[in-house]
Amino acid sequence: MTTRGPSTANRRFYTPPATPPEDLDRPEKSALVAIKGLRPLDPVNPPRSTRPPDLALPKRGEENVALYYFRVGRAYGSFYWVGIKAVWFNFQATRLLKERIKKDAEGEEKKTGEEWLRLVKRSEFQLLERNSHDIGKLPLFGVLVALLGEWLPLLVPFMPGVVPGTCCFPKQLEGMRKKAEERRRRSFRQGISEPSKEQISEISDATVAADWPMTGKDYAASKLKGLRDDQLYHLSCALDLHNRMWDRVQLPPPSWLLRRGLSKRLAYLTKDDKLLTRDGGAPRLSSEEMIIACEQRGLDVLGKREEVLRNDLTWWLARQHEDRGKGNAIFTMLFRRLAMREWVQLNVKANS
Repeated sequence: MTTRGPSTANRRFYTPPATPPEDLDRPEKSALVAIKGLRPLDPVNPPRSTRPPDLALPKRGEENVALYYFRVGRAYGSFYWVGIKAVWFNFQATRLLKERIKKDAEGEEKKTGEEWLRLVKRSEFQLLERNSHDIGKLPLFGVLVALLGEWLPLLVPFMPGVVPGTCCFPKQLEGMRKKAEERRRRSFRQGISEPSKEQISEISDATVAADWPMTGKDYAASKLKGLRDDQLYHLSCALDLHNRMWDRVQLPPPSWLLRRGLSKRLAYLTKDDKLLTRDGGAPRLSSEEMIIACEQRGLDVLGKREEVLRNDLTWWLARQHEDRGKGNAIFTMLFRRLAMREWVQLNVKANS
């Protein structure tokens, strides 16, 4: 008779097999390993599995062209496969993390809205946010990888919206950043006036007295109510939010669509600013995470040294900290930052 496990007599002495060492070192499993407590979790930088894996393309040798491109296709296939597995393992990690937050909060997050932020590190918050963005794209992208295989990199630039963040290869990321920065420069050249104090006046609500109230989407939405359509469009361009299809047809998106996207992004940025300020600030960020943090805030990153980016982000966080996340500073920076004397002086000093 075949047994399926340890006998009843020996069950109390049974020890589950340990996690294989090779699983601990797999980059696509880094978030799951950290959340399980098998490896320490950095308080500021999210796990490696939330970013694209390394792409090792073969060098052109003496082999024929067909063999070379076959090897290139295999490299991209391996890259996409690791990226897809990373999304799935990150999803498992977020489920464990949410269970822990729910247990620690004991219902507080339902009472206070954003109180759960005190229960997570900045790295854990980023894991939750990035996987929420990636997991919905996984089914369609997985089908595309299975159908197109090594031909997929040729089509990805035309459909960036379907690609999870863990599957963006370096040239694709650079192209997306170039387009975002060009869109931002065009919008700033329009000279859209920043909102007046009346347009973003303080809200007569208890949330104003709260610390960092812009972490709530409702508060952010109320701050956007008084803005004109051209001001909303500029904010969306500065943060690279709306689909570029609207730029191709030369029409601005409807204001309700802009407000919805902006309220979500402004609340997200304020949460991240609060956690980043609390957990160590810009000096604690790795080079890769520094670039991501800057571009999410509408700060140009291409061609800039790391020192400049770190100073830019430190300046941004200081203004947010002074404003206590009420939204006034973030509007000022997104409308006037390219013309502000302090901003110019900061970059001149860093580049000299």
